[in-house]
Amino acid sequence: MAVTQKAGHQVFFIDNYLRPNDFIQKGFLQDKQIDYVGIYANTICYRDSLRMFDKIQELRDSGIWTGKIMVGGPHTSVALETIPDFVDHIIQGEGEHTILDILDGKETERVLKGRRVEDLDMLPFQPWHIFASLPYDNTCPWIEQGSIFTMNTSRGCPFGCSFCSVGSVWGKQYVAQSAERILSEMEYLVCDFGAQGFYFREDHFTLSLKRTTNFCELLLSRGIKTPWACETRVDRMTEDIVKLMAAAGCKAVYLGVESGSQRILDRLNKNVTVGQIESAIRWCKQARINVYCSLITGVPGETYEDFLKTEKLIRRLRPHSHCFNIFVGIPTSPLYRECLEKGLYEYKDDLGLLYPPGFDIKAEYFYGQGSSTFVDYRFRRRTAFDYRLKARQKRSRIRKTLGSRVPPNIMRFLK
Repeated sequence: MAVTQKAGHQVFFIDNYLRPNDFIQKGFLQDKQIDYVGIYANTICYRDSLRMFDKIQELRDSGIWTGKIMVGGPHTSVALETIPDFVDHIIQGEGEHTILDILDGKETERVLKGRRVEDLDMLPFQPWHIFASLPYDNTCPWIEQGSIFTMNTSRGCPFGCSFCSVGSVWGKQYVAQSAERILSEMEYLVCDFGAQGFYFREDHFTLSLKRTTNFCELLLSRGIKTPWACETRVDRMTEDIVKLMAAAGCKAVYLGVESGSQRILDRLNKNVTVGQIESAIRWCKQARINVYCSLITGVPGETYEDFLKTEKLIRRLRPHSHCFNIFVGIPTSPLYRECLEKGLYEYKDDLGLLYPPGFDIKAEYFYGQGSSTFVDYRFRRRTAFDYRLKARQKRSRIRKTLGSRVPPNIMRFLK
């Protein structure tokens, strides 16, 4: 959106996820004399994207509106075949160059592969005057201040986690803004919008230890004490960099830990060890940086013993918080392809997502009662795997076997 505004185009922005409304039916496109509608589509919310496509096409069929429809976002890369034929332009990957070519009439193809932006520093700042005026939740559980701005400073992932489809969207080439560019936008947000903290929501904020070091040293040299948090991997942290991050105002890190079982980590192709997980969390806690661990359960081939290893790891390390996510096969990811080829799923929904056996029960257990009602129980309830019952049976057998020999700290775990 920022590049189109900079090029002189008038842009209107509607977040229909934040504020659902019937802007299409209410004549917004006609009233504002819109020539192009660009819709961001992700797989989880794609049903609403389809609804908007259909409503806009109804306007075109009736002659009420005569503009064109463009769609971008990750769904275009992972499920191209689900996009209706009447959509005029489909942009896969990065769209900054391509959308300008479309608007200027230089590009007429329907399916377009966006060219990589090699220098992210050259991109204009996000249109913060629009985003800051909307009622987003600007809090962060790890930062006391209440005006936290979310930033994304890098693209691409050089890793090959088998459950992830990011590679098909951004590619494996990692491109990042410089530390100076990040700092300039932070200062702008503090001065013009009263930002009190920042959350760097991206796959690997600390992937480049050189950039991370430069960023922290710039914050310290300029006396900037604005708190911040970031997302990264355990193998992209060292004890020294963690100490430096803490000194530069880092209050929390979000780590993709995934599992406490080395067998499952290898299955997920994480290329990290349990030892690296333990070290990263220990360093952060020593530096008083809160740690949030993202975990995955229900991976095809995972045993209950694998799950217990993850539970045990979390109990031992005691991060600030953690969350279990139940595996769902995401189109184009390596594990998705394996699930399709080997039939390691029980249900495939209309978006192409694959649900392994027992997903319903796990969803009720980890997410809360009624959370998995969107999944048709008729297809999968008969082979569901009840983790709660299995846990009680396993712990009961251990107690009976060991009897009074169970140490007090282990007995607490077995209750």
